[in-house]
Amino acid sequence: MTKNLLITGAGVDCTKGIEFPLAATLLPEIAAYIEGEGKSVDQTLRSLLPNLRFTFSSMVARAVDAISTRGADAQRAMVQRVQNVIDELPPEREDIRKHGELIVRLFNKLAIIAKEGELDDETRQLIKDVFPKDADDLMDSDSILDIHKLSLSDTFKAVLKRTLKLGLKADRHEVAEALGADMLNIEVLLVEKFLGFYNESLPDIKNYLYISWVLWAYLVEKQKAVIAAFPDGDLPFYGNLPADCHAITLNYTSFLERRLGRNHVIYFHGGLAEYVSMATRELMPINEDMATLDPTEFLKAQTENIQFGGDDASKHRHVIPALVPPLRLKPILSHRYIETWHQASEWVKNAKNIVVVGYSFNGADEHFNDILRQQMQGKTVTIVGPGVHDDSFLKRIEKVFHIPQANWVSTTVQKHPSKKANHVQLLKAYADQINVGELFG
Repeated sequence: MTKNLLITGAGVDCTKGIEFPLAATLLPEIAAYIEGEGKSVDQTLRSLLPNLRFTFSSMVARAVDAISTRGADAQRAMVQRVQNVIDELPPEREDIRKHGELIVRLFNKLAIIAKEGELDDETRQLIKDVFPKDADDLMDSDSILDIHKLSLSDTFKAVLKRTLKLGLKADRHEVAEALGADMLNIEVLLVEKFLGFYNESLPDIKNYLYISWVLWAYLVEKQKAVIAAFPDGDLPFYGNLPADCHAITLNYTSFLERRLGRNHVIYFHGGLAEYVSMATRELMPINEDMATLDPTEFLKAQTENIQFGGDDASKHRHVIPALVPPLRLKPILSHRYIETWHQASEWVKNAKNIVVVGYSFNGADEHFNDILRQQMQGKTVTIVGPGVHDDSFLKRIEKVFHIPQANWVSTTVQKHPSKKANHVQLLKAYADQINVGELFG
């Protein structure tokens, strides 16, 4: 029985000394990688993928063109993210603040146009008065203007493109980061391109192979650097874990496995040490030491496994990294993932004490949230993170654990602020500031 279960999310790998980027900030890192030490990875992939047109810069142009087709809620969320950045900027960041104000002002003008085009009650009544018999047929829309068919002006597009391209640079630009949080999210992009395997779209398939293997290569190199920095295996957070616990990780890295052993870890979203043949959906191990693996040499060896010769798509061959983007719609890369997700559910069901570190409970991971929601009865649960007392986090927790915000009682655990309600406690701390063994105890 899995008595003590650890669950880790992206926040753990952001710990000082490990410092992996979050999904929303991955693209700048990857764009810099393929221009620098990853240049050979880019060249190798382009030689394997004939007539590949994808570039991260071209992705920005497509993202801007799609902005006017986004729903009002999505546009409001983008504006709110930018506004939040402006509100938190220190006085010396005046240039970034003005940049953010420009973006907010442009989107507010777009929102005004959409609002003015709505059918108000007075207009609806006049339509009914003039066409009493046909009013319902005539009012088949809530607006006299189809905002989705409008074209953004060159000025609007130019401002947005330049802003988003700033988000692809290594130097952090808070406004560009906020604006591109979902439009330039590499995990969203992967799911979009994965559909090419179902509709046999060669451009999308090639794009998926390129993006996923570049992501994989970057993460492999990043992981190698961390392992090399801690040759004794005493990584921040991971080095202090009790060796007898089991763990489910929503990250791709192998740090947990190196501490606990392979049989004590479930990779809910896949890992860096496996890949998938799309012909058979077979999950295959990369039989090399991930601490020394050269991504370029590994990709060069896939010449026979990645084939695009001829027009008959059924004769093409593809292998992809075993990375499952954490979205509501889970693309099934291999039948083995169904077994993995079932096993994860069993571990949660059988555990008595659960410690969750660095996981945000976002709706994008609703599949995993639902496993927790269904299996929490009779368990003690500790959730650790620097933002676990924020209102937005408490709202997400309420959806999973059904605990109203008014029920939380403030306390202290391991000298850090904590809130407790029933069997759940929220410990406000970074991953490397807590003793997981004591939390299990």
